[in-house]
Amino acid sequence: MDAGQIVIGIDIAASRPCVAVALHCGRQLDVAGWHEADERIEGDRARLLDWVAGFGPAVVGIDAPQKPKRALPGGVSRSRACDAALLHRRIGIYQVPTRAEAAAAGRRYSWMQTGWTYFRELGRRGFEPPAPGALPGELGQAPAALEVYPHAGFVTLLGGTPPPKSTREGLRLRVLALRQLGLRWDDYYDHDSLDALMAAFTARRFLQGLASPLGDTRDGLIWLPVPEHDVLASYEPLNARGASAALARLASR
Repeated sequence: MDAGQIVIGIDIAASRPCVAVALHCGRQLDVAGWHEADERIEGDRARLLDWVAGFGPAVVGIDAPQKPKRALPGGVSRSRACDAALLHRRIGIYQVPTRAEAAAAGRRYSWMQTGWTYFRELGRRGFEPPAPGALPGELGQAPAALEVYPHAGFVTLLGGTPPPKSTREGLRLRVLALRQLGLRWDDYYDHDSLDALMAAFTARRFLQGLASPLGDTRDGLIWLPVPEHDVLASYEPLNARGASAALARLASR
């Protein structure tokens, strides 16, 4: 991996601004910039995408489904393979609808529809989901657009499920985890900025060849910031002792 490369993480939203962070992957992991875009403001998305393009990132990690669930014959409903794989490991996730289900549900899936749009627009700008077996950063390879899931990122890195990020302890544990992983930023954090940082860290791990995908390319892969051999069969809630041990392990990565 080039020591000067940039990766970007984007936390997707519809009823509040999307948050993007650029991460400089040098000897240390330093935040190179932040940007927000509000879907309710005309042209804001295009301005964020211009900001992304200006950094020339090798990878963009997007916290949203990359496309709708496939519609099956006869109206049969089945989870995406990546979502089912997470649920099997006791990692909760939002179920992704088909395009028709999303259209019929009003604003319920508006943030997912926003994510679909971001993937499509990034595709027009040359960012592509990585081909199976492709080497990250390979010469001539298009910059990558990855579907990531920050909650699963924290779970798999910690080896267990932290308290919800809506709680003080859950928020604290996520901040400490990012610091132990070597990320350096201005220490401002809220739910969205922490998710954007984890999205960017997952993109960085992909560049290092240390990320692994779950799912099926036909309806999308979710990338986790751990190698395949580190993905556990099941994840239990972290207690205080388990959380302390997990943070200590992260410091040695």
